[in-house]
Amino acid sequence: VYRIVMATPVPLEESRREGVGEVQDFWTIDTPDDELVRMIDRKIAGATQDWEEFKKEGKRNERYWLPNHLEGIDLYWHQSRIVQNRIYMGVETMVPIITSKPAEPVISVADDEEEDSEKSKDFTTRLQKVLLDKYYDEDRPQQEMFEVVARHLLLLKLGVKKIIWDETLDDYYTEFIHPHKIIISPDGYFNEDVWVAQYIEKPLKDLIEMFPDKETSIMANLFPGTSPTEAMRGTPIGFWEFWPEDGKFLVWKMNNVILQKKLNPYIKWTNDKQFDKVNNHFDSSKKPYMFLNSQNLGKHIWDDTSPVSQGVSLQDGINLMQRIITDTSRDQGILVGAQESIDRDELYKYTGAPNQKLAVKGGDPTKALYRVAPKDLKPYITENQLHLENALDNIMGTHSTTRGERSKQPTLGQDLLSKEADTGRIDGIVRGLERMASELYNWELQMMYVKYKASHYARILGEKNGKKLYDEVRDSVKKGIKIIVKPGSTLPTDKLSQRNEAIELAKADKIDDITFYERMDFPNPREAAKRLFIQKNMPEKLYPDLVKEMEAEAQKKAQEQPAVLPPAPLPNGGVPVGSPAPVSAVPVTPAATPEGAPTEHTQRLLAGEAVPPFDGIAPSAEHVAAELSFMGSEEFMQYPEEIQAIYAQHTLGERQIIQGQSVQA
Repeated sequence: VYRIVMATPVPLEESRREGVGEVQDFWTIDTPDDELVRMIDRKIAGATQDWEEFKKEGKRNERYWLPNHLEGIDLYWHQSRIVQNRIYMGVETMVPIITSKPAEPVISVADDEEEDSEKSKDFTTRLQKVLLDKYYDEDRPQQEMFEVVARHLLLLKLGVKKIIWDETLDDYYTEFIHPHKIIISPDGYFNEDVWVAQYIEKPLKDLIEMFPDKETSIMANLFPGTSPTEAMRGTPIGFWEFWPEDGKFLVWKMNNVILQKKLNPYIKWTNDKQFDKVNNHFDSSKKPYMFLNSQNLGKHIWDDTSPVSQGVSLQDGINLMQRIITDTSRDQGILVGAQESIDRDELYKYTGAPNQKLAVKGGDPTKALYRVAPKDLKPYITENQLHLENALDNIMGTHSTTRGERSKQPTLGQDLLSKEADTGRIDGIVRGLERMASELYNWELQMMYVKYKASHYARILGEKNGKKLYDEVRDSVKKGIKIIVKPGSTLPTDKLSQRNEAIELAKADKIDDITFYERMDFPNPREAAKRLFIQKNMPEKLYPDLVKEMEAEAQKKAQEQPAVLPPAPLPNGGVPVGSPAPVSAVPVTPAATPEGAPTEHTQRLLAGEAVPPFDGIAPSAEHVAAELSFMGSEEFMQYPEEIQAIYAQHTLGERQIIQGQSVQA
């Protein structure tokens, strides 16, 4: 097994000499407790300085996401405190876009025989269903956790998730970890290169329940010479959960007490404490932590910068310009009065705020009262503010079109280009989330293999399929199984471009009906395509009431003309199989041109009526082309989705009829 590593360039002044470097501690699970305590304390102390700098920047960014921008800025009492929080707007625009689509797992199994391939498809379908059920879990929905993790990345330069087995739940769950509640070694980039120390707080009562055999040591360390009282049991106690780089074991430590140490409980081990290469999904032991990073130079596992860090100084400039504009607009001038001509108390009776009046000793200001004109707002102030706002939008990748606001771009094409550029900026973070999701899915499979019984699968699939999947998982892990996230499956899509592309393909007859409805974002594309197929081939099943009406009308006409022998009856109620849907006997009117006023036919559709194909108009390819063009317009996108669905269903039905006529000709 090989691994590609990233070599980080080291400046000449930081280059290391050949030979023996700094002596590093080495320990195993069998290391004595007192030595283990010293080693862990030394590790944490050595990383604290780097971690404190990391936390300092994160706290500043967090403050700018909150409305606390003016902390540390001295302002006079009369100056504006207004804040235009573009950073908050940018972050909360990016997060929903980044997490809008679920990470789609792709499962592959190593099959030796061709006949096993079909079995593998059934297996992967069942396993995918279980994984997605956990993804949409009501109590701990993973999509919400991905939202928090993405927000942490933008603000704190690192996102962290953890998978945990809960004996009470008898199941695993995932949670996000706030990056400031863990310490990670500063000299590693990959997960397997860093150790992790997570700070945890629990009430004394819960701590003793977790480690009952250590109650005496805990009390002796915290409250020497006393027994735990009810008041003490609620006291929060802090301790560390420590995982080494290879994730082989974990240690819980409080002060100088090792609360517990054991082999990684999520990995299967041999009797001599070695990694079991046959009975694990992973190739080696791993820590149950997953890290999200994006803008990284490879020096450490957290990012070197972030869009928020880059935008803080621009946000300060925006706030300054906004304060100048606000303070200038509040300036209504100053009323100056000469005390020789007007008493000071009399001056203050005039309308206006106290800070807008000034009494001067002596005579003049223009014989009694004089108003000093308010300050003018210089044009460059607003120009500078707009420039700063645009610069921050460029960094965050959140221009007005991406935020859903009205754009100042002159054309729709420029809006789309701007939106695509923003999506490209966000794409790096989306790929990071895909990597994290892939790692999570593989961890879930590892948990299933180590901890699950058939009853766990039965909760989702039923008893029969649950037992089957239980056996398949155990068999497939031994064969070799891999789960990845389909690249690009979580990327945001431009629905307007997607629909326009589908319409163009439909005009050229280069797209199937199911894919067309999927691109048009129909709620049930397969059902819509099925109904279209029935309308084309067996319309009497789709319109049974209309068939009965037509049969009754035919019988009535036959009775009115007894001298004329009626033609032989056709099957299916007089509707030939494979024929297009019958049209009503309404007088035919020409179809509207794309530039003309909409016909009654079109107005009925836009009012929500399910109009039969070519009802009241002559069938023509031009009419279908006009309707398809309208479906790609901005005006069409303004109608409710129900109206869009009815219109698209109707148009595709007409297209099928025209195509059928062409084939018959």
